[in-house]
Amino acid sequence: MVNEKEHCYSCKHYKPYFTKGYNQFDRCDIGLCSKKKTTVEKHANCERYSCMFYGRVNRKQAALNAIAEHINILAELKQILDEDDDEAIQELFFDFKNRKK
Repeated sequence: MVNEKEHCYSCKHYKPYFTKGYNQFDRCDIGLCSKKKTTVEKHANCERYSCMFYGRVNRKQAALNAIAEHINILAELKQILDEDDDEAIQELFFDFKNRKK
């Protein structure tokens, strides 16, 4: 049984038709169902209904998570470069001491 709240106009497969108005395009009460490949009314119900609305994304939290991830990557790179610098300095001093002898 199809839910009464699942109308075609809120389905992600529904593409409404438009007509040319005087200053803008006006939306018609019919449209194309890309699953059925037919013209349907916007208040029709269908067994192929698929909701086009998704949960909200907290953009601030997503940005903070991305920044934290990038900070961690940069910290790892800094640690690798610091270790390489220490090893390079130790090799340089060792070579310098060997040249003096």
